Amino acid sequence: MKKQTINKIKRFSIMSGIFIAALLIYFFISYSSMEHSNEVYSSMEEPKLPVMFVKENEYMINPMHAYIQEMGNNTERDMITVLPEDRKLELIVQEYDNMVMSVQYEIRSLDLSHLIENGTVTEIDRSNGNTNIVLPIQNLIKKDQEYILKITLDTGEKSLNYYTRILWTDHDYTKDMVKLALSFTSCTFDKNEARAIASYLETSEIADNSTLAHLNLHNNFNQITWGNTGMKISGQYYMTLKEFDGVMSEIQISYESKMTNENGEDKYFLNEDNYVLRYDPSRIYIMNFDRKTHEIYDGNVGSYANKKLILGVGNEEDIELARSENDQFIAFKSNQELWLFEQEKDARVINLFSYRSKTNDVRDNYDQHDTKILSIDNDGNVDFIVYGYLNRGRHEGKCGIVYYTYDSSSETVVENFFIALPQSFERIKEDMEKLSYLSKDRMLYIYYEGNIYGIDTSSFEVITIVSGLEETELISSATNRYVAYQDAEAADMYHSKKITLLDLETNKAVDITKSSSYKRVLGFNQDDLIYGIIEPEMAENYTQDHDIPISEIHILGPDSEEKTNYSKEGLYFTNVSVNGIRIQFDKISVGSGGEYRSAGSETIISNKKNSEAVEGLSTYNNNILGKVWYINVKDNNKSLKSYAPKKFSVERASTIDLNITKQEKNIPLFYAYSLGHYRGKTLNLRQAYELVYDDYGYVTNENGEIVWNRADKSTIVRLQKYNEKMNDILPLLNELGTINEYQDYIILNASGMDMNSALYYLNKGYPLLVYLGNDLNLVTAYDQFNITLVNQESQIESIIGREDAENLFEENNNHFIAVIPR
Repeated sequence: MKKQTINKIKRFSIMSGIFIAALLIYFFISYSSMEHSNEVYSSMEEPKLPVMFVKENEYMINPMHAYIQEMGNNTERDMITVLPEDRKLELIVQEYDNMVMSVQYEIRSLDLSHLIENGTVTEIDRSNGNTNIVLPIQNLIKKDQEYILKITLDTGEKSLNYYTRILWTDHDYTKDMVKLALSFTSCTFDKNEARAIASYLETSEIADNSTLAHLNLHNNFNQITWGNTGMKISGQYYMTLKEFDGVMSEIQISYESKMTNENGEDKYFLNEDNYVLRYDPSRIYIMNFDRKTHEIYDGNVGSYANKKLILGVGNEEDIELARSENDQFIAFKSNQELWLFEQEKDARVINLFSYRSKTNDVRDNYDQHDTKILSIDNDGNVDFIVYGYLNRGRHEGKCGIVYYTYDSSSETVVENFFIALPQSFERIKEDMEKLSYLSKDRMLYIYYEGNIYGIDTSSFEVITIVSGLEETELISSATNRYVAYQDAEAADMYHSKKITLLDLETNKAVDITKSSSYKRVLGFNQDDLIYGIIEPEMAENYTQDHDIPISEIHILGPDSEEKTNYSKEGLYFTNVSVNGIRIQFDKISVGSGGEYRSAGSETIISNKKNSEAVEGLSTYNNNILGKVWYINVKDNNKSLKSYAPKKFSVERASTIDLNITKQEKNIPLFYAYSLGHYRGKTLNLRQAYELVYDDYGYVTNENGEIVWNRADKSTIVRLQKYNEKMNDILPLLNELGTINEYQDYIILNASGMDMNSALYYLNKGYPLLVYLGNDLNLVTAYDQFNITLVNQESQIESIIGREDAENLFEENNNHFIAVIPR
């Protein structure tokens, strides 16, 4: 019995060993197979997060999208909400598949330094089919002062943040303004109803009536009302109050429209109408109206004919192309969607990326993101990034950058990594346009908040190339391959002894240290670097614009060999700007007393061909739609087929932390906005207001306070008791930079502004200061015909005709100083 038991045990042991060995072989084979074929595939998930609206009478306005991140005040320009008189703010939440459990809110100053109020709301009303929430805001806020309101929804699974500026005022004209804007937009779809808005048009012969892509009040009636397209609204209007500054407002209306073409096919369009409105007791004026329209490319058969891949109506800045070297593949961006066209084999288009989904709601067309093509090879593999607010998928509700690769052999979009950047879309876009470049050795270079990062796309290792740069200390070439930056260790942008020219393709860096003078980057003309020389003895001698002039302009090729230089004996150059092949600047000389004197302006034009136009992109005139865009492609008789990628892979998806530390800025900047959008940052007020003047825009400081607004100006102003206001101001003028901020007021260097724009500051309660020679004068009143001027020393008052005053100020270089109360 004992022997039999031992034999059974032996046989069991042998069988067990065979089984374990077989199991090990199975796992080894399976693991080897998994390494090569068992990737993690998925499709991009539909949008999931709730959207919040402000209830205003019969309207739902200010759609707020959820943020997973803490955004601080980085989204403050997205919208403003005017509180009702009792401060009880009514909100409507479209929950979708979520359930809001509770609501927290907090109110802070614009710079976030002061917490004014916080609270929790547990009472949520779902009785009428909507999810209604009321915030019982207390009277701790001051009237006519803006604050940041952060609302946090607790859904059990997530905490979701929503942001808006708020304003409590006795003079809320926004309801009538929203009503007028919505009426104007909706009337354009019916030519009979549109007669009611005809009086607002300012039709001009120079307006472009050949396209629906970009329209304003200067276009003719037929064009404003969609020509002969038979265009209809498709879906809902989404209205956002972008700005309200007393009597001026900016309102944005986003919507989708459609038309049916001659073949019975429906074409869809994304539209954005932006209004600048000004309240007057007698009526509301439309100061500006601007519509942009982009046709949604859908890859239909009719878009491919006669050597044309027709994209449709749109604006050139929203289209991007990249061709493979063998010209077999074309990657293109139409609006924010990315496609790949293969023109040799099957004549097919593949929709590589789109946030459009099946939900058909406000989240579907939310446009606070963009794509950029990084590379395309001869096999049709495409590298690209998506940046900004991420509408759906694994990173929905976050802001940042996602780096994708399209693998043509497996027809798979691969997510490589995500970088979280808690910044607004348009600021991220500004940085990505400054630098985002993929080299042939697979290093991705990006610029963000004063730093250049190199990311190895194989190992995901991050290298900081340079950090601590001011915004104005770095520039890149048109292709982003070449980067030039000043010495980050220098005291400021005017005291850099070297410029580093870096070729991101070869990793070759050259330090430009010729001479002991200071050097300043100015721009690129294609791949040629343009920089200026500042003489050491002039490096502390500021112009009236608070700029340090340069004495020489140098142009270097990408090989760092000098091509040419420009200088004029006895003259210096200031307010230098580089725009493509043009270098524009003001000329100044130095007087016997060391003071600067204007010597006119000049433009240098390069003999290089301007390469700003997108190669291979053209337009033709459609008899119904007008000008439409198309891509030049090869001629063949094949029918176009449209596909989506077979797979979406997240197997190697990773999250990269750049370990960004917020750096203190040495030089204050001005931020320009118009027509609902951020337009850029500048060194001085003059440059900022010039960016947005034509669009009736406005300018803010670092804290988001408006420091100039074209639309907010009365026709008549007369100040009283102004002398006592100036007692504290006058002693501070000698230390004025571009902007000096104090507890009770802001003092601005408004030098170079035209008179009519500078008169805005009288509306804020302080005189406008102007130097005539060395004499300080105060502008204390104006009307349609005259300007009142008071000499500060003699206190003699003069009344001058507006035209004469304008000429007088121009002769003295429009040397204005402005004051705004806080």
